Amino acid sequence: MNKTETFENFKINYKKHPFSKSIKVTLKSEDSILVTMPYLCPYKTAREFLIKNIEKIKSFKFNTKKYTPDFKTKFDTLKIIESNEIKTQVKNKVVNFYYPKDYDFFNSKIQNELQKAHAIALKIEAKNYLIPRLFFLAQKFGFKYNKVSLRNQKTRFGSCSFSNNISLNINLLNYDFDIIDYVLIHELCHTKIKNHSKNFWLEVEKYCPDYRILRKRLKTT
Repeated sequence: MNKTETFENFKINYKKHPFSKSIKVTLKSEDSILVTMPYLCPYKTAREFLIKNIEKIKSFKFNTKKYTPDFKTKFDTLKIIESNEIKTQVKNKVVNFYYPKDYDFFNSKIQNELQKAHAIALKIEAKNYLIPRLFFLAQKFGFKYNKVSLRNQKTRFGSCSFSNNISLNINLLNYDFDIIDYVLIHELCHTKIKNHSKNFWLEVEKYCPDYRILRKRLKTT
């Protein structure tokens, strides 16, 4: 069971994961921290690690995405329109975001609301592209999976459960198509091998020969 607490004005979320090899601390927002840990790691150990590194974490500057008036999604599902008010409307699978033209576009209210509108657009695009693309690659390379779900996450791009349910991050739509394919193939390979052993990476390389380059681009983009 995952745990939460408040520490030094931060909301701390502790999460155990079967594939984690070490304790990792991620600043999720200006007042939220995610602590991931190996499945058998005691919460006490993870908390001690957090406390030991809290001053370093507090020194981090959380960078929120800055949108511009000409921002576009991969499939142009988000429309940014000058108006007299701030509102978001979805029509025919297109997200229309309206903002007052006399406002500073980069103020926090507009940026925060646009971020929400962007997430709606990403989910639409993920349903229209990620799910069919996963099915296509599975059919092409002979993989079988159970269910697929979509999530909005900042750290993980995908996951595959022990029962072969695949979860995909809608933020993959912010990356190039070849990187997206690498992530989808990565998760499909987990339907056969539930770890990151040498055999797993050989399996990935079989269907994605350039995975090392794509993996590096994913981490540095």
